[in-house]
Order: sequence, then C-alpha cells, then structure tokens
Amino acid sequence: MPGANNSTQLYLDALVWDAHAGVFPDPSVNLELLQAWPDAGADYVSINVGFDVMEWHETLATLAAYRRWVIAHSDRFVLVDKVQDIDRARAQNKFALSFDIEGMNALNNDINMVSLYHRLGVRQMLFAYNLGNTAAGGCHDNDTGLTRFGRQVVQEMNRVGMIVDCSHAAYTTTMDIISESSRPVVFSHSNPTAIWNHQRNIRDDQIKACAATGGVIGLNGMGIFLGDNDIAIDTLLGHVRYISDLVGTEHIGLGLDYSPRVDIDIGVILRSRPDYWPAGQQYETRDIKHAGPQHLPQLIDAMEHSGFTEADLRGFLGENFRRVAASAWDADQPEPAR
Repeated sequence: MPGANNSTQLYLDALVWDAHAGVFPDPSVNLELLQAWPDAGADYVSINVGFDVMEWHETLATLAAYRRWVIAHSDRFVLVDKVQDIDRARAQNKFALSFDIEGMNALNNDINMVSLYHRLGVRQMLFAYNLGNTAAGGCHDNDTGLTRFGRQVVQEMNRVGMIVDCSHAAYTTTMDIISESSRPVVFSHSNPTAIWNHQRNIRDDQIKACAATGGVIGLNGMGIFLGDNDIAIDTLLGHVRYISDLVGTEHIGLGLDYSPRVDIDIGVILRSRPDYWPAGQQYETRDIKHAGPQHLPQLIDAMEHSGFTEADLRGFLGENFRRVAASAWDADQPEPAR
C-alpha cells in the first residue's frame, strides 16, 4: 500500500499519548495489563483510579495500590510528575503513566483533597461521571452547571497543576468549567454528537469552546460512542476528520477509554450501579466493541492517505495533549489562598 511504510515509521517515532484508559479501578487489578500499551507502541497513558460509583475511600485505596505497584516496577514503568518524565521514560525505553479520577465524589466535599491527590500522582480529574454530584452535573442527569464548590475545584486544579477534564459532565457544567478555568481544558474521551447522537458525546459548541482554551478532544474508541457498536477504521477516521475540520488538527488527540480486558470490565461496570448507565443509550448492547492502541497504526495509515500531514499525525498521536499537559503540570504553582 503506498505510504504505509511512511506512516508505520512515523508511528514508531512519534510520541503516542492515550489520555484515558478504561480499566475498572480496583486495588486487586493486576497492572501487568498496562503492558498492552507499550506492546502497541504507545508511550503514555492516564489510568483511572476512581469514579463516582465508588466511595471516596475506595478511590484512595485503589490509588495507594496502583502507586505502590508502579513504583515496585520502576524498571519498566515511570510515574509521571512533569512532562519531562515522559521524555525521560521514552529515552530509557520505559512506559510512562499517571492517574486520573472520574468525578468529584472522590473529594468527599473537601477542597483539600485536590492537592493530596495531585501529590499522589493524579494529573487529571473529571467533574462528574454520568450523574450529578455536589460539584457538577452529569451527562446522563439533569443539565445542571457547576456549583460553588465545583468552581472552587476548577480554581484549585488550575493552581496545583491538574488537567481540567470535561468528559462525562453535563452540557452546562462543561461550559461553566471552560469559562472558569484559567488553563486549557480537555474532553479526554468524548466523540462528536454530530457524527453519533449519544448523551456521552459532545456538541459542536462544546468542541469549539474547548478548542478556544487551547484544549484537546480525545477520540473515544468504544463502539457505542462511535456508532452502532462500530469500530471500523473509516468510522474512527470520520470522527477525527469532523473535529479537525471544525476546530483544527491541533485540537484532537487520543483518549481511547480502552481496557485489555474490556469484555470483563464493561460487564463489571454496568452491573455495579446500573443507574449510572441508563436504558436507551446502548449500554445493553451485547459484546460492546472497543478500538484500542492496537488499532492505531491502521488508523494513522488511513489518516495519511486521506490527506493529514506529518505534523497533523504527530499532534493527534500525542503532541497536542503534551502541549496541554505542559501548560498544567509544568507551570509554577502558587501557594494556596490563606
């Protein structure tokens, strides 16, 4: 196939950044499954240590277990503090990761928890997970905005150096977050509603508002968010093309929401609290498919053939999210207000 060698070499050379993994967060999970990312040529992933279905202390327990595991396997894995740690990991042929939290229940209504999580390796937080909480509204719930506490959380995340993430939140909440944040925001794993009308996907004005901050929208690989349980390369390409045409190639990246044990994790998640995954949104689909890092070489080849430049491809694979991370993680952090 003409150009295939070029795209393959580019993929091998490029920084490959997955802004969100879909592994079910639990202290008993064997994180050897993370090897699926470097085996597929990826360099970095953000792995979930908690979501709003869990109690806050369960998130802390998961974070403690994951942190200990990564440190114990420092011969292969690097726990990221700053963006330079990812560069160091690549130079040492190691895989880099950090943690994220999906929803504000993990804070237990305490603003002081933000800096604690940051100290323990959490570099990205979402404001809700499908349903509302004391900080924000969820995408499968009433379309409420940020609460006073939620606005304080945005400011504290900006201060300590966490990526502000709008995925899973209600429309009005996302627009409030974008207005409140002094740093670029992301939708780490959300696809355009214009391509597939699902409550987890996002509208054009959300995409434009995110891009206006300098932010990035991460392509979600789950089949029910891409189409009718459809993970065809042309379908993935259609989502990438739509966002690129709408706001430019510098505002799209990867947030595949993938787990190597996806057949187990999706079932566990859906059974744990069915109210978080309402009927009529395809969650009852049998054998939900999922595009993961192993699909990326083929997608990059398709993107190259459809006219994306080398700079476009490098941005999509990782440089765009790297830019946002540098603006949050590497900035000078002021002292907290007294």
